[in-house]
Amino acid sequence: MPYRDVLVHVGSDETPALAAAIDFARRQDARLIGLGVRRDVWAGLVGMEALPASAIEALERANDRDLAEAKHRFEATIERYGYAGHCEWRAGRGDLVDTIAVHGRYADVVVVDQSDPDREPASFGLVPELALTSGRPVLIIPHAGAATTPCEHIVVAWNASREAARAVADAIPLLQRARQVDVLAVTPPKRDQIPGIDIARHLASHDVHADVVVREVPAPDVPTEILNFIADRSADLLVMGCYGHARFHEMIFGGVTRSILRSMTVPVLMSH
Repeated sequence: MPYRDVLVHVGSDETPALAAAIDFARRQDARLIGLGVRRDVWAGLVGMEALPASAIEALERANDRDLAEAKHRFEATIERYGYAGHCEWRAGRGDLVDTIAVHGRYADVVVVDQSDPDREPASFGLVPELALTSGRPVLIIPHAGAATTPCEHIVVAWNASREAARAVADAIPLLQRARQVDVLAVTPPKRDQIPGIDIARHLASHDVHADVVVREVPAPDVPTEILNFIADRSADLLVMGCYGHARFHEMIFGGVTRSILRSMTVPVLMSH
């Protein structure tokens, strides 16, 4: 089934995700839903009860202003890109991740910006939390690069895990339209048959021809191998599972998810 509803989180700051989401929705002939989140003034703040009423009111006004700026930016951008007739605006209130996740469950894909490593850790930032809680694939737009989503040459990072299988299933509409699909089987499980042949056969049943490349590398080198492969093939989208290990394990020892989120060079579609 093609994507019909695309949700994009819109903040008050200018970021690449909104323009990329418009481009993505246009290519999919989908409705674009812009979501602004007004955070509760109490959320995440300690000692709020000791603040004077004037300070709390100032914070409330600032949050209202941020939401209004996000709506204005959304409306101005969809007008500039000529997509206003295919969009709608929604405003939510509460915890950022929870609010986006709830609205995301009524869309086919959620589009967000790459996390800023200087402001939030990749292990517990917005992107992985959404992938874990929304029940939908999350399309992450890198800070650097053009705000377009051709999805013409797609790399699938495959390790035969549940998360990778979910990502492939979520990406089928994109894979069917792609000009080239490469399955990169990194450190595949030991089996008698050729690694990656099963997923290639499954994709073929969905009219997706995929070239399979097998690379056996040490676990710490997997993110670099994936990023180098994308660069070598001039791919424009990476499809991968999110958090194949326990999150505490990834936080302590690193992990593919965290490394890709930090160093991504093309949009990434992640699922859990």
